[in-house]
Amino acid sequence: LAAVGVTRYKSKELSRKQSQQLELLESELRKEIRDGFAELQMDKLDVVDSFGTVPFLDYKHFALRTFFPESGGFTHIFTEDMHNRDANNKNESLTALDALICNKSFLVTVIHTLEKQKNFSVKDRCLFASFLTIALQTKLVYLTSILEVLTRDLMEQSSNMQPKLMLRRTESVVEKLLTNWMSVCLSGFLRETVGEPFYLLVTTLNQKINKGPVDVITCKALYTLNEDWLLWQVPEFSTVALNIVFEKIPENESADVCRNISVNVLDCDTIGQAKEKIFQAFLSKNGSPYGLQLHEIGLELHVGTRQKELLDIDSSSVILEDGITKLNTIGHYEISNGSTIKVFKKIANFTSDVEYSDDHCHLILPDSEAFQDVQGKRHRGKHKFKVKEMYLTKLLSTKPSSSLLGKHPEEPSICL
Repeated sequence: LAAVGVTRYKSKELSRKQSQQLELLESELRKEIRDGFAELQMDKLDVVDSFGTVPFLDYKHFALRTFFPESGGFTHIFTEDMHNRDANNKNESLTALDALICNKSFLVTVIHTLEKQKNFSVKDRCLFASFLTIALQTKLVYLTSILEVLTRDLMEQSSNMQPKLMLRRTESVVEKLLTNWMSVCLSGFLRETVGEPFYLLVTTLNQKINKGPVDVITCKALYTLNEDWLLWQVPEFSTVALNIVFEKIPENESADVCRNISVNVLDCDTIGQAKEKIFQAFLSKNGSPYGLQLHEIGLELHVGTRQKELLDIDSSSVILEDGITKLNTIGHYEISNGSTIKVFKKIANFTSDVEYSDDHCHLILPDSEAFQDVQGKRHRGKHKFKVKEMYLTKLLSTKPSSSLLGKHPEEPSICL
């Protein structure tokens, strides 16, 4: 009888505790969802419209970056204007080569012969297609006819019998030719029609994304348009207003440049993320970028007469279980509103940026499921239970950023 009584009492206590935990969990879920919908209704799209000049490239640099994205040792060859080639300066060899290239049967045969060679790698095919595009960019009609023949041959190959799988990879000459051909044909359209609204869209989305936490390791963000990249392990965060003082650069000194600006960052931002926001604020304030690259500058916190350099990883970094190093943040250094931070030029080999690896983490901690998926291994520990669906309202709150395209009613479908 005593054993039965004790068992019933423990069962009731367990049931009571479980009920309390369930009620607490339901209350937290309701609060998160309620706050999310309240933010969705009340949040206004606060967009800084000082985007500056749209950074269009001239045709030569646009083509070189498109045809040779790896910026190899070939770009220096094309120093002359691609649009204006003087035929009188060609020697006999180039004239003969040009005549062979303009022979459709010969060119198609050469391409098929090269692709049959086992040592003709994918990189070689892309380079050959890029050189061929440059040679034929003033003869787009002829290049189009070559593409028609090569595409038909590609469709007839036994390995490409499934139409859905075609052109998914750039592994053949015709696939690279097709992408280059589209780039050449769309260059003017991008500059004159969709370039500006698309630039405004990307810039606005970046502003919205930077208002919330972004995990620098996994690139997942609280404000995003893609559910797969939603940061649902959201930490508590707040905005910190900083007074930034830029060190003068003698070779880029200008009387009109404002070197004391105010920048808003998040206390969960890493030092690298804070640098990016400071650079963007300098560009928005002065209309021109700072004279140094991101990796060339350092941040120094000034508190009274004391100075402390801010780094993503230093001796004060927190080491979690399994040897995982947590990146330093603004909150880690306990930087408060109104703090003064100086931007200075690094001394060569004095401090260096650390490349992130599997041994580093930022917002997604090692005991969370998302971190385990990214790292490909499991870690011990417990984390607070959260439901991903609670933060789906963040996707909706980010979508109004595309409303800038309303200024160009004929272009949204093209940009999207």
